[in-house]
Amino acid sequence: MPDNWGYVFSAYGLAAVALLGYWRRLAGRAKRLARPAVRAGNVRQG
Repeated sequence: MPDNWGYVFSAYGLAAVALLGYWRRLAGRAKRLARPAVRAGNVRQG
């Protein structure tokens, strides 16, 4: 088992990087959804 610790740490590191990337993606989507949508038809000019 001691020979496999490098692989174990690498797998945990890879999983952590993937989860952090996914978390950032979800946080960005949540921010975009929380903002009110501004559409060109709703803006009065004049």
